[in-house]
Amino acid sequence: MTNENKTKFPDTPRSQKSFGQDIGIVQLRNQIAREMDGEFITCPVESFMETYLPFVPTEKETQYFVKKLLEDIPTGRGAGPYALRSDTDPISSVLTGDETNFAFRAYPPKKKMAVLTDNEIAVFKGWEKIAETIGNIDYPGQRNRNKFSYVNVPYKPIDSPNRGSNNKIDAAFVAAFEKNKPLLTTDIAVVMEHKLSESQKRQNALQAVSANVQIMNDDVRRMFTFGITGEQRNVTLWYHGRSHSAASHTFDFTENPKLFIQVFIAFSFATEEELGYDPTVTLEADGNYMFKLPESPGSKKFRLFRTLEPLSLYRSNNITGRMARVYKVVEINESGEEFGDPLVLKDVWLDSTAETERKIQDTIFGDIEQFWNSTDEPTELKEIKKAHQQIVLDGSYKKYFLEIVLDHSGQLTKLRAKDGTQTTDLLAEPDPASHVPRTGTKTQKSQLQNVQASVNTHPIASRTPKRPVVLREYSPKRQYRVLFKELCETVGRLETLGEVVNVLYQTLTPLQLLFCAGWVHRDISSGNILAFKKNLESKGEWFAKLSDLEYAKKFPLPNASAHAANPKTGTPYFMPLEVMLSTYLFSSDHDDTIRAKEHLPPSPGLEGNTLEIDELQIVAQGIAKFQRKAFETATAEPPAGVAHNFQHDLESLWWILLWNVCCRLDPEQSTPSLQNFGKAIFINEIRPTDARIHCITKATFGESMTVSAPKSIYSFVASLFFLRQNLYSEYVDRGREGAYNDVGSYAKIHNTFFYVFKLLNIQATEALDSGAGDGRDLHWSELRLLVKNHSNTAAEGSIVGEPERKRPRSNEDHVDARAVESEGRPNPKQPRKK
Repeated sequence: MTNENKTKFPDTPRSQKSFGQDIGIVQLRNQIAREMDGEFITCPVESFMETYLPFVPTEKETQYFVKKLLEDIPTGRGAGPYALRSDTDPISSVLTGDETNFAFRAYPPKKKMAVLTDNEIAVFKGWEKIAETIGNIDYPGQRNRNKFSYVNVPYKPIDSPNRGSNNKIDAAFVAAFEKNKPLLTTDIAVVMEHKLSESQKRQNALQAVSANVQIMNDDVRRMFTFGITGEQRNVTLWYHGRSHSAASHTFDFTENPKLFIQVFIAFSFATEEELGYDPTVTLEADGNYMFKLPESPGSKKFRLFRTLEPLSLYRSNNITGRMARVYKVVEINESGEEFGDPLVLKDVWLDSTAETERKIQDTIFGDIEQFWNSTDEPTELKEIKKAHQQIVLDGSYKKYFLEIVLDHSGQLTKLRAKDGTQTTDLLAEPDPASHVPRTGTKTQKSQLQNVQASVNTHPIASRTPKRPVVLREYSPKRQYRVLFKELCETVGRLETLGEVVNVLYQTLTPLQLLFCAGWVHRDISSGNILAFKKNLESKGEWFAKLSDLEYAKKFPLPNASAHAANPKTGTPYFMPLEVMLSTYLFSSDHDDTIRAKEHLPPSPGLEGNTLEIDELQIVAQGIAKFQRKAFETATAEPPAGVAHNFQHDLESLWWILLWNVCCRLDPEQSTPSLQNFGKAIFINEIRPTDARIHCITKATFGESMTVSAPKSIYSFVASLFFLRQNLYSEYVDRGREGAYNDVGSYAKIHNTFFYVFKLLNIQATEALDSGAGDGRDLHWSELRLLVKNHSNTAAEGSIVGEPERKRPRSNEDHVDARAVESEGRPNPKQPRKK
């Protein structure tokens, strides 16, 4: 959950992830190669087997198999393609030689494997016979033959419920394979790839790794996966888990047949759990899953939950990471009968030392109550404390957060091999003709047909430089599952701009609670600000809930703690600029004239969260003044290293509102220039574009956006950039004073956000009460927003009613800012922009 571990180390820089959308996985291989670089360790094959293989047969067990493989296969044995009728002659043994010195009959040592043919299928077909013969031998111990058989499948694409799955593999250990049925990702235990040329080693590796990326994306049961690649006589073993991936040093299987036999024994007689299948999750015939969770830690009593539909799935291009999945579930009894209301289940992998969501939430609640029960607080926070006194005293403040019903910490990932070494450049180099993201030039209808239905996506960065590889410890991760009571909608799926403003305005309350309690959220995004009402499809007001507390941290940091120069926590679309730059916006080289900028007058108070007409007029006058005049300043080079602070959470809120305006407005209510602003600002990259930097640091940028906005939202955009003005001036003033750790210095920007959002919310309420849009131009609050479809059968712009991704990290459920026309259009026809 949180990166604040028991040891006082800096934040671990988190690698950038991108998501596959509807792009074929074959076309994504170069992206996979870039993102998986740095996730691997390599180790000697013996170490790999001891650490990662399901099990290693003992010397005695291995010799038993060798002895059997030296024998001719008798008649009537076998159940696969090498099964014999009782009236046929025995088939020649797999091995030649004796129990001390032996070799594969089909692959003599030191002999080039492609002497007679350049057909890799024919050359490697002997592997199938080796595996089949091993599988037909009774194990000399307690192990039983599993359901997975080695099958050559070079012409059969891997079938998947997710679009973009166009991968093919040469062979695999597969369950219940039938030639006339699809090859399912859920049935593949071990991926095989073959090549005749040793020069194709990287290409071969990337094909195998990309297939395992697909398997780990598709099947929530898979805790880890395996692969085997062969080029000529050289074999490499592969392991992929959520903490790291591993590759063995290559070995010549013709020179070391014993090692090769042990590998095939392990995959033929391993249990499903040893092969990476989670025993607490069952795949049902209809494609849904059943999760089994203990009633309490250590309890032998379990509760069963069946998935009804996915609420948040995505195709990651990187196996390592959290891989958060969210499902709508219902509890069932042992007879399979459903009971109770639907719940939300989140499945995720956390750092093994991280606190759970429940633990973090309980700690935050304790700190909130402690602050309100104390009398020692900064003077600047007194009015905010007074405004929320009642909801803290009666406990109703908890309604701004999700209610946890049940949670469970599960299995740990495998530890890295002790003699493993971090290794880069194992996979193929990027192809210059790699995929270029959609740019919105297609028609909306044609692009909508390609939108991945039930899987949320994040656009791939337009710039794909080789990312620097950070030295890693590859700390283990722990499986974590948590059940929430409320079914919600993400703010990124609300249908009108007014609804978005209302929910964001409400979100300021839990952010102020965190502020006073000394916590920063660190991942404010459109997917973890939620909108709730008991019946999601009914009319009525939304109630805001702040979710995804797992990366929340105390602020200021303890004196003994260090913050990294590259912490990069959050979603790139909404990440604060200082965090992206890893440097503060102020430096001592700033022009002294910056002090002449206009400031919002100090707020007289927040008692009862009421806003007097005088304060409203002050805010309105300030916004109007901004529309007429702005100032320009320059950024310099402040000191490196940024700790995520209270203002950063507010800035993320600001980016969400700007994203809704630039990227989610129906094209008929927007303008090309406004959409172009969105394309330049909202890019899935940790490194900010110049446009994104100027959006915060240069007033002229905001002025140009304001004047280019449609008339219906002109004043709304001006309000946004009035907030920008205050954000930037506060960053600079705080830096000038060196007050980064002064909690009281953040009260002013909190008050400013409250007043501006209060004003916007009042405008929206008045427009609703006056019936705006009834025969007249729509008010900005009534403008419809594009909403992504959940499924192929959903109508364009329809809302399923649950969150698209309730708890993302850097894998957020966004409409592609560079392809806004690819999303569903709201049903009601609207007046064209003025």
